[in-house]
Amino acid sequence: MEKQKIKAVFYSFLVSLLFVLHFYVAKDVLKSVHPNILGGFRGLVGGILIIFFAARGADFSEQKKFLKYFLLIAFFGFFINQILFLGGLKKTSALNTSIILNTIPVTTALIAMLFRVESFDWRKLGGAILGFSMVTILASSTKSGGSISWGDILIFLSVVCLGIGTTFQKVAMKKGAFPALISGTMLLFGGMALCLISLNKVPELFNYGFGSGRQAFNVIYEVIFSTALTYYLSLEALKVLAPSQSMIFIYAQPLMTSTIDIIFFNKFPSPIIIPVFFGVCISGWLVIGGRQKSSQT
Repeated sequence: MEKQKIKAVFYSFLVSLLFVLHFYVAKDVLKSVHPNILGGFRGLVGGILIIFFAARGADFSEQKKFLKYFLLIAFFGFFINQILFLGGLKKTSALNTSIILNTIPVTTALIAMLFRVESFDWRKLGGAILGFSMVTILASSTKSGGSISWGDILIFLSVVCLGIGTTFQKVAMKKGAFPALISGTMLLFGGMALCLISLNKVPELFNYGFGSGRQAFNVIYEVIFSTALTYYLSLEALKVLAPSQSMIFIYAQPLMTSTIDIIFFNKFPSPIIIPVFFGVCISGWLVIGGRQKSSQT
């Protein structure tokens, strides 16, 4: 059991690392490729791979009763999420993105309370308010003159959509939906919808992918490593770890991103990043601690 836990923790760390690298790879791809077709291709291929490799044990005839949940999860958790996330990533920095994504546990907890999936808790509410305040400060300080960074706002709105999708996932899982099928259909249905609304952008993706060996690797990384592999590893980690435990390395992403910025791009973070990062970490601790306390009472 101890070996399984160590492996699960390593998987969680690897997911965070792969996703941090995704920020940089995706930003390069987005210079030449429309966000919607990149997100659509990621979801389409990633969903097929997850369903084929991780959801083969599901009873599809039994699982079809959860179709409405699969569609809702795909709509909020991937379709709208990717439109906002990739659109925002194109406009903001990888470091800002990693910090805003730290509010995922906070946002998900608040949405779960609003949908009455989780019980109300003042500690969680306080954590949510603190987390949202930190995002507001970050978005306001990114541009000169105190104007709002719309890239940061779009990233945060993508977190809200992901929180809604995650809440529907919790409801579906409680009712007996197969976890890997939830993830697979979210990617597949969401990816198909994105591809349908951006069919005229398909040549951009193929022109980029066939442009050079590095560009081909970037497309493969986005589809295989940052999508299919990260979702598969997350599912494997959740078999052993609690959701709050599996997400712990999300708070290491800003440190990873800052390290990459300094070493490879000679970019040093703005001083405001430090208090914002700690504020977000404290908000996450309040939310996760609130969950653990409420689950014990």
